[in-house]
Amino acid sequence: MIRGRDLIVRFGGVTALDLPALQVEAGESVGIRGPNGSGKSTLLRALALLQPLTSGTIEGVPPRGRTVLVHQRPYFFRGTARDNVAYALSLGKRPADEADVWLERLGASHLANRVADTLSGGERRRVALARALAVSPEVLLLDEPFAALDVAGTTSVNEALAAFEGTLLIAAPDLAAGNVARVIELDAS
Repeated sequence: MIRGRDLIVRFGGVTALDLPALQVEAGESVGIRGPNGSGKSTLLRALALLQPLTSGTIEGVPPRGRTVLVHQRPYFFRGTARDNVAYALSLGKRPADEADVWLERLGASHLANRVADTLSGGERRRVALARALAVSPEVLLLDEPFAALDVAGTTSVNEALAAFEGTLLIAAPDLAAGNVARVIELDAS
């Protein structure tokens, strides 16, 4: 179980996140909804231990590698889409040939040999999610995973997320495309 109390992140005089309490059960799928500037991305970065809190506490988050954040604009290494998924697999000492399986699950097998830097926004999201799911995280944090996806991409992502057995947090201004059991509303400061 992930618990947070009095979560505050400030950048100078601007409060980017102000959340009095957070509780997410193991295996739960939770949506984080709010307008731009409400702290959705900041909350995910804090949960991924990439953004220090100004004040407050977070407990129960598995360490990096067991908690994976897929950013709004996913980062890629040099090389192909397959290389990027295979690299993540190598960190977990898993066979690189599993990369093709994960790309196929996300409807992205046709992108396997494409240089990652040439992928469109929607293609990048599907490859990044394949890379994240390939390492079998306990907690998966997704920042606007449905943005820039076409119908086929949205379907592939929803199917992959429905099969995910860990704890899932999806941040988006609109969660119409996501399958979440509960929604946390954030307000713009």
